Amino acid sequence: MAEDAFPISGIIEGRNSLRFQTPQESVLYEKLANTIHSGTREEIEDLQKRVESVEYHPVFETESLKKRKEKPLGVLLLEITEQCDLRCDYCINSGDYSHERTYGGKKMDFDVAKRALEDLVPLSRGSSLIGFYGGEPLLNMELIKRIINYSKERFPEKELMFSMTTNFFAGQNHIREIVDNGMYINLSLDGPRIVHDRFRKTKEGRPTYDKIISNLKSVEEYSPGYVQSHFFILSTCYDPNDLAKVIEYFDEEELFVSHINSVEKKGRNQGESFPEADNRNLDSEYVRRILNGEETKTLRRLFDQDLKAVAFRGEEAIPSELMLHGSCYPGRRRVFVDISGGYHPCERFGSRMRIGSISEGLQSDLSDQMVDNFAKIREGLCGECWAQRLCKPCLQYAKDPEGEISERGLSLICGNRKKQLATAISNYVTLIRSDKEEAEKYFKTINPLFERG
Repeated sequence: MAEDAFPISGIIEGRNSLRFQTPQESVLYEKLANTIHSGTREEIEDLQKRVESVEYHPVFETESLKKRKEKPLGVLLLEITEQCDLRCDYCINSGDYSHERTYGGKKMDFDVAKRALEDLVPLSRGSSLIGFYGGEPLLNMELIKRIINYSKERFPEKELMFSMTTNFFAGQNHIREIVDNGMYINLSLDGPRIVHDRFRKTKEGRPTYDKIISNLKSVEEYSPGYVQSHFFILSTCYDPNDLAKVIEYFDEEELFVSHINSVEKKGRNQGESFPEADNRNLDSEYVRRILNGEETKTLRRLFDQDLKAVAFRGEEAIPSELMLHGSCYPGRRRVFVDISGGYHPCERFGSRMRIGSISEGLQSDLSDQMVDNFAKIREGLCGECWAQRLCKPCLQYAKDPEGEISERGLSLICGNRKKQLATAISNYVTLIRSDKEEAEKYFKTINPLFERG
């Protein structure tokens, strides 16, 4: 067992358990029964010793996940172009990352898009969401308009929906097409001007915040309420010391933040180093708002999902098999179609992890192999980890800096995930001890990341 630099004091990690001290008591989470215990320091130390003496090596079963291959397709995501009009410091295509593509000039041909639509839209059921990705999709808006028109003509029986992931810097030129087609927008906006403009600049190094905000105002002038109902904000916090400012900004703005991301560190050759940040006050503020019955607002995006994992954890003691919770079946929740027509599990893999193409269709045998490989990775890495039953990594978490998925790739996110889950356990204990009724009422309001409300 070892002490580590967690955001909670007095933590002792074991392979089966995690112990920490609160002002009132000692607390132990143990994965054998997926249970949280509390008591005196002596009682909990003794319990941890007994828990750590148990040999527990469950396997990750794959059949439950493989059965999802029969489910309808959720999202068809098309890589419209490799071109981009910005040069963000932390972009994965900036050239700072080994084995990732750099900014290019390629655009998807309509024939590639058409063949992907013909192949994949029929796999959806009732409704179909077609998404546009880049690069910057607005730089190939003519293709997007052509795809939308073709889809409506070709699939009149489908309820078609459209989305775009964009920096919206050139948005003022395409407001009519976006609004009139009811397009959902995933907008990259990092926070207030001082934060956003620090890292998100044009090719010429000019700031971008003011123009993006102006474009949002133009959307509202054309269709009042559209930004609130159809825009999802994707914020990237490059410097952890900016996090409090980002939270405060989005709390005050009438914008729906779906996620606050950290910067991808795997495979990065260089990048800025920042002073170590202490954001423990955000944990305290999150708990305070819950106990006072206040809206947690943007803090939800930092803490809700891990708190939910703790609050609704399974109760079976020492199960011999565990499910691959957190992972989708490759090619069912979404399919990412690259510029050339290759199929991949999602956009975060880029051109890696091919699971088919416009020529051969989706290849379920490749998806099955990916699931089997992921199960082996988790068994090899997670067996000696106390967070084994709380952590719910998706396949992308295991992306190797130099290859496809690997134990090494997954291990690179372990330290941060354990800190996040330790924080979630601490928050859960504080909430339950302080006001169980108010806490349980809040737990029931936790929605998926991209769901409003």
